[in-house]
Amino acid sequence: MMRYLYITLGLITLSLGLLGIVTPGLPTTPFILLTAFLFAKGSPKLHQKLLDNRLTGRYIRRVNDGFSIKGMAISIGIMWCMICFTVFVMFRNNETMRFVMFGLGMIGTVAQIIVLRKKKKRERIMLRIENEIQEEDMDKLKAS
Repeated sequence: MMRYLYITLGLITLSLGLLGIVTPGLPTTPFILLTAFLFAKGSPKLHQKLLDNRLTGRYIRRVNDGFSIKGMAISIGIMWCMICFTVFVMFRNNETMRFVMFGLGMIGTVAQIIVLRKKKKRERIMLRIENEIQEEDMDKLKAS
């Protein structure tokens, strides 16, 4: 039963993500990432198809690989351009919504920094593992 729920929710979030590609203001990447999570829980076959897809796989790989500082700055800059447009054009007369949008922008900025900096952490972990393997090999050679 849960498997079908994950697949159904995955199809809904996939639809929203694909719609976000052509609709300004509707995010694409978060919906595609949520789809990947839901498909991984519900159907490994659908998850693999999502990863192998030319369009959706690109979004997932980009986040998995992490962004460079320049890429992160561009991403956050574009997000803030959209937030400022929304705040100053769409909510000209609504102070409450302005504060809500700025708050969401701050949350989004922190979330992007946390998620998109994974590459550096992963590289440090891989270097540590490689160093441990090399140390073990050296210990085996000394013991021989």
